[in-house]
Amino acid sequence: MRIFSLLLLFCCFVCACSTPAVEKKRKTKKPVVFKEVEPSLAYESCQIGKQIWMAQNLNEPHFKNGDPIWQAKTKEEWKKAGNTCTPAWCYYNNDPKLGQQFGKLYNWYAVNDPRGLAPKGWKIAANSNYFELISDLTKLDKDALALQHNSFIGNYPDADALHFHAYGSGYRKESGIFAGKDDYACYWSSDTATAYSAYTFDLKKKQLDPLLGAYYKSGGFSVRCIKN
Repeated sequence: MRIFSLLLLFCCFVCACSTPAVEKKRKTKKPVVFKEVEPSLAYESCQIGKQIWMAQNLNEPHFKNGDPIWQAKTKEEWKKAGNTCTPAWCYYNNDPKLGQQFGKLYNWYAVNDPRGLAPKGWKIAANSNYFELISDLTKLDKDALALQHNSFIGNYPDADALHFHAYGSGYRKESGIFAGKDDYACYWSSDTATAYSAYTFDLKKKQLDPLLGAYYKSGGFSVRCIKN
């Protein structure tokens, strides 16, 4: 089987001023501490190798501290969120019924917000986690079909064998157009690629190899978390 791989930032500013007579005390900015609220859902999990994965797409309407995330429905709202680097989410085709299965699509500004998108006890999967997942597939003699739900790819011998439950949840382009439903499962990584893009982990329907790539931060992808 072939596998293809493509801080709170806290700046401590110390201000010190001195005169011949008086030296002011140094003032150090303390890190912001956010309260944590309970997640809106009880998420299922699955263990693959040593990692414990969320077995469904993230579906949180708020950050870990309880602050709401903007639901950008129209194309104009979605593009505005991207142009202003504002955290946002949506349902595929703005259909809440699809959200019950697919969860939410988030732009990367929501993923990277210091308030924390991942619920308490979880963290957004990073590139290193996806590389380890790919390595685990090799060790288990499995391919990407073992991650894809039967409703996505049909009844294959190894379909969803690892209980990852990947659905064809598609994505939202930076323009606000929806695409890829029933053909792709697309997930953000917590790692940035360039000033304008972040890394992604993608599963194409019935394709044996996972894909590691990158996309514009203003796009909308699903999110998977792993246990801390």
